[in-house]
Amino acid sequence: MKDDSASYFDSQEFSDILNIYENMLSDGSSVYFDSMDIANIAEYYSIKGLWDKSDEAIEYGLRLHPSDPDILISKANNLLRSGHKDEARVLTESITDTENQELLYLKGEIELAFDHINEADAYFTQAVQLSDDDPGMLNDIIVRYLDNRNYDLCQKWLDMALVLSPDSRNFIELQADLYFDTGQTETAIEWYNHLLDEFAYDTYYWDQLGRIYYEKNDYSKARECFEFIEAIEPDDKSARMMKAGCLFNMNDWKGAYDIYTTLLKDDPSSYTLLYYCGRCLYETERYEDAYDKFMDTLAMLMLDNDVPQEMYVEIYYYLSETAYSTGREEQAVRFLHEGLALDPEDEDLLNLSSRIMPSGN
Repeated sequence: MKDDSASYFDSQEFSDILNIYENMLSDGSSVYFDSMDIANIAEYYSIKGLWDKSDEAIEYGLRLHPSDPDILISKANNLLRSGHKDEARVLTESITDTENQELLYLKGEIELAFDHINEADAYFTQAVQLSDDDPGMLNDIIVRYLDNRNYDLCQKWLDMALVLSPDSRNFIELQADLYFDTGQTETAIEWYNHLLDEFAYDTYYWDQLGRIYYEKNDYSKARECFEFIEAIEPDDKSARMMKAGCLFNMNDWKGAYDIYTTLLKDDPSSYTLLYYCGRCLYETERYEDAYDKFMDTLAMLMLDNDVPQEMYVEIYYYLSETAYSTGREEQAVRFLHEGLALDPEDEDLLNLSSRIMPSGN
């Protein structure tokens, strides 16, 4: 899902308010701000992940406006985002502005965090009713359900949103995303193509389509999608990586290798890129070069404590293969034993064992 955050925070009005606030902090002065301005500043910082700055703005605002509901809602929001859902709930219950749609929406979020789905939906319904079916509020609820994988409720609210705003690009995009997330790939393809008919240069839609085709093993169509992204944004490394994956799966070892090596120049410690470079070299029978790349891969793997065991098993297989193919029989046997020690039942390693150690030693 794309984050479209073009909003009030991008306006000159907010930029001016934020500059006044930050200048105040830098020169140690004290400036009066409206409570909503402080709430907006706090939200802006929280969106940017600047939690300390957001909390600081809230505390300053509460000194100016003790018990102001908008600022208290911002504080409860921060508590919820930082994992303090109990404290957030207690704070929202202390706010007496019961007709505040933002408060009701936040209460819905808190109940969702507790996995109280019915209570959350009831609060969301009240919030939307008070907002007169505000599209922004509908969007937030749909996104929250989508992120939380409450797909049935997500569809319920999308149905409502699309009735109210059938031509809304945002809601059409969210519907396409829902089809994508729920594995309804053919329908997702139709909806993303519909969006591309009007917004042909939006790389998000090309990326979603490319990933669908990639998962369907239609690597030719997937490659075309990632090539469109490259044409629009030549520096998009993710698209280049995905294109390389398409070429790799199409057995275009040279094409894939050229991309992987280019990406490797910018990220020389990436064991993923090193591994795929090694695989391309292996598939083209450049065993000496492949052996070196797999050795580099192993060195980088050992620097990461979160590497899954399966990755080590695979790299030991290719190290053993390339070592044997380049006359390093002792190393080949050692790597083979390393792999089998991790997974004695691995079929590739067992087949390799019968080939390079026919005596069963």
